[in-house]
Amino acid sequence: MNSVLIKLSGECLFGKGVSAADNANYQHIQSIVDQIKVLKQSCKIGIVIGGGNFFRASRQGVALGIRQPVADFVGMLATVMNGLLLQDFFARSGVVAEVLGAFEISGVVQNISNQRIEAAQVDGKIIIFVGGTGNPFFTTDTCAVLRALQIGAKLVWKATNVDGVYDFDPNKNLNAKILKRLSYSQFMAQDLKVMDLTSISLAQKYGVKIKVFNVFTKNALFNAANDVNFGSSIE
Repeated sequence: MNSVLIKLSGECLFGKGVSAADNANYQHIQSIVDQIKVLKQSCKIGIVIGGGNFFRASRQGVALGIRQPVADFVGMLATVMNGLLLQDFFARSGVVAEVLGAFEISGVVQNISNQRIEAAQVDGKIIIFVGGTGNPFFTTDTCAVLRALQIGAKLVWKATNVDGVYDFDPNKNLNAKILKRLSYSQFMAQDLKVMDLTSISLAQKYGVKIKVFNVFTKNALFNAANDVNFGSSIE
């Protein structure tokens, strides 16, 4: 494993709701940071962070009747806040992480460029990507595959709140069965919901493997790196 792109949802790290910081599990966040600190010694790591703990276009955007392009941009800004929070957790653990955005915020976030990505990798920095793709109508899952390609990674870890890919939503169907290994074509044919089809199609085109697992499992990232049977694999 030379490099990996880790997709972290904002809700998995920082809780839910307006008072997300009050709901955050700081021990869990620190555990994620500590695991990444170890893993970066043997591979290059990029992170795409979501913003669903602050705002989700498909939830609050719809409830408020906001046009999707506007709601999507609000969600992109939410990822910036999470990226800065995560960067500070890394800094306090002695790890240098650079936040790069799909759009620049002067004095806060630099715009993504190949030169900045390469420079950060040469310096051994973790790269935290924020702002999604910078365009509405695209999910952070699609962004994760895109950023994986930009850092030269052929592996995306989707660290989420379920144990893997299921044939049905396990939160709605108690008889749902986990699918440990499946092809891109199988995923798309069954229209499974853990990731959107655009992200899977892009991964298939460029041969990016995807591992989906429960980030709340103890040592989840270590398990993802060392146990081929941990979570579900799409390839």
